[in-house]
Amino acid sequence: MDYLKILQEDSSLAADFDALFDFFLLDEPTERDEVEGRCTFSLDGKAFARDGAGGEYHQLEDGSIGYVSSEGQCGRIAESIDDLIYLLVYSICWHDYCDSSQYTDMGTLEAYANERYDEIASYTEMEIWEEVVKALGMPSEANVAVELQKFYDAAHREPLYQGFYHEEDGSITPYESLFF
Repeated sequence: MDYLKILQEDSSLAADFDALFDFFLLDEPTERDEVEGRCTFSLDGKAFARDGAGGEYHQLEDGSIGYVSSEGQCGRIAESIDDLIYLLVYSICWHDYCDSSQYTDMGTLEAYANERYDEIASYTEMEIWEEVVKALGMPSEANVAVELQKFYDAAHREPLYQGFYHEEDGSITPYESLFF
């Protein structure tokens, strides 16, 4: 399904989506923020959305989705736009699921997903979440652990999506991985 098109055509839905998931869709794909030419990336791509903290979502040359934060983290987060939308909708806040130690086996991941989801849902406007899910034509329930495993797998797939900051002294500092 073309979720981005749905969001682009319904500004009210897009505003609710942004409020819930901190995902501001750009009017059109644009050049990535390269910090005045000081940042380079391992894969070509275009920015298509931003978050409120200055992070950017990039559609990469192979169709997968990368993310770069304003705090110096970079990585692939989804294999497609659809996978990204599912990650955003069902994890609600994907940034809260980056602890690598929780991805050792499906049982551990399911417990982690359920615990984090319950906490995040406690302060999320779930009525609006339900309206957004319905407007996008998505199921109201999903296995969050499955979506998180896809996130983890995308982030660790070769070639890795990496960012590099070129310091004034000529040295290069790689951005940190999204997972810790």
